[in-house]
Order: sequence, then C-alpha cells, then structure tokens
Amino acid sequence: MNETPSPAGLSDLLPPPPPNPYSGGGFCFGRYRGPFDAPDLSRARAPRARLKHWHYLSVVNDAWFLGIGLVHLGFAGNAFAYLVDRRASADGERLREYEALSPLAAALAFAPSSVHGRTRWRSRGARVEIEASRGWRVSLDLPLGGARLRGELAIDPPDTSLGLLFPLGPDRPAYTHKAAGMAARGALRLSGAKGAGETIVDLSRAHAVSDWTRSYALRETRWKWAAFATEGADGSPLGLNLSAEVYDDANGDSQENALFVGGATLPLGGVHFALPSNPRAEPWTIRSKRGDEVALTFTPLGARAQALDLKLVKSDFIQPFGHFDGHVRGVPIAGAFGVVEDHLAVW
Repeated sequence: MNETPSPAGLSDLLPPPPPNPYSGGGFCFGRYRGPFDAPDLSRARAPRARLKHWHYLSVVNDAWFLGIGLVHLGFAGNAFAYLVDRRASADGERLREYEALSPLAAALAFAPSSVHGRTRWRSRGARVEIEASRGWRVSLDLPLGGARLRGELAIDPPDTSLGLLFPLGPDRPAYTHKAAGMAARGALRLSGAKGAGETIVDLSRAHAVSDWTRSYALRETRWKWAAFATEGADGSPLGLNLSAEVYDDANGDSQENALFVGGATLPLGGVHFALPSNPRAEPWTIRSKRGDEVALTFTPLGARAQALDLKLVKSDFIQPFGHFDGHVRGVPIAGAFGVVEDHLAVW
C-alpha cells in the first residue's frame, strides 16, 4: 500500500482539452486534463500509411496481472495478451502468452476514440473486444499458453487522465490518452491447461492502466516506457506513466510523464531510464533528469518480448513486468506492480 498525500500544494493541474484537436488553422498541440472526445487527425500533412493506432490495457491485483494489446500497424495488425500468476514460484508456471498477426490488419477493427466505440480482434479462434463506454468493457476468448482464457472485465472511467497532442513535425500529430489507477474487476476462466482443470482468474479488487494512441508515427520510432496502477493508503487510485525518447520537447523531456493521484493529473519532468545488462532479470532505475522528483527502482519478475520482422514493419522490444519502489513527487511507492519497456519500431 502506498501513502497518498493530500492534493493540497500539488496544484499544477492541466487545462481541459478544446472541443476539437484542430482549430484556427492548426492543431492544438499540448497537454490536457483528459481526452479529446473525437481525436480527428485527418488534417495531418503526413502519408496515410504513417498512421498507427494501438490500445494497451493492463489489470492487476495481488494475485494476477493481465496485459492486452491491439495494434494497427497499417500494413498489418497485431494482437497480444499475457497473463502473469504473481504467486507462482517457477518462471515456467508464471507467464502464459498469446500473440498473432493479421495481414493488412484484416482481423482488427479500431474504435474512433478512446472514450467511444469498440475495438475488436477476431482471428483463428481468438476474440478480443474492448468497448469504450464510461470506462472500458473487455471481453475475450483466446488460446493462452496451451490453455484457453475466457471472460469479461470492467474498468471504471478514470477520475483523471492525460491527453497529449504532440507535434512530431509540422502538422504531423501524435495523440495519446493515458490513464492509470482505475478500479477494475472481473473473473476469467483458464481451462484446458496441461495437467490441470479449470482455474478461475479472480481479478476483483484490481486496478488498471490504459494507453490509447493514434499517431502519424515517424518511420523509425524508439521509446522507453513505464507504468503502474495501484492504490494509496486511503484506497484512492494511484497511477504513473513515464516515457523517454518519443514525445520529448526541446529539452529532451517527455510530455506524457504524469502522476495520477488524488483525482489530479500532475505533470512530471523528464526522466532517464538506466537499463541493466540483463533487462529481463536485473533492476532498472528511473530518475529525474533534474532534481529528485522521480526516483524509482524497478525489479523484474519476468518479461515478454517481441522480435518482429515483416520487412516493411519491424518491432523489437522487451517488456518486463515486476515491482516499483521509490518515490514520485513526494509519494512513497512500495511494491507497485507494473511494466517497463524498451522498444524500437520501424513502421
């Protein structure tokens, strides 16, 4: 459990987003408290093939961690899911994964917004649906590590979130809606696992992270990322989003760094990710570039990775899952479970 301070004194709240991302002859680039209702980027001066979409969700409680990603790469679609049994003592029993590709993204339909519509993946006996309506509703039925995972999850709407409209170039926008700490609940069934019957994956009293992105991405894009969702000592939502190398301003500080606490979105300064020689198993450190605003150690419990080469599209990343300890903006962080990522995409 993490102590949650009063928002008093943490008053650098962001403005609400304007009605439209494009107004007065240009994009309304900036950081906002909450998402655009309709993030229309059609006025971008960039090839349509550069447009990428993704929605990543994670749900965690004391026993389980579930991550789901639906990604539209333009030339292909990608879906992945992974389930972590946090109580398992052996690495081979801890992680189960699903991943699939769809040429021309034929298996994927993407919602027009993070707050409206449905994103759906259907391919070869696998189905994932994410419906945005006062939060998110997730329905899934897919093979997972020799078993099958079925069920539904409900994620509450966030009390606070970050909407970022960022200029990757003149009239070349990237839009992302980040939220972390929301209450979540659900019960999934893991059946047909070798040597075992049906297991109930009880995700009650859980918390969630959401990353919804629409971007006219650069051909080569790198990023480092960290996120977690937990609760404070008073039971209120507490979440974090940090990145580097992707939405950096002229000072090299990511504009999507934020702490979600006490019903407020608190912007954070730039951070440096220090990766160990073995990022799957050894601790990472994340520190503020200036001052002591962020000081975190991340200890991996395991990792998922991808080395995808489709010639036109390449994706090479490692995403360890594990525990964060340290402090952020004066808030002590002790054992918050989440992910870090080191990613290179050529798309």
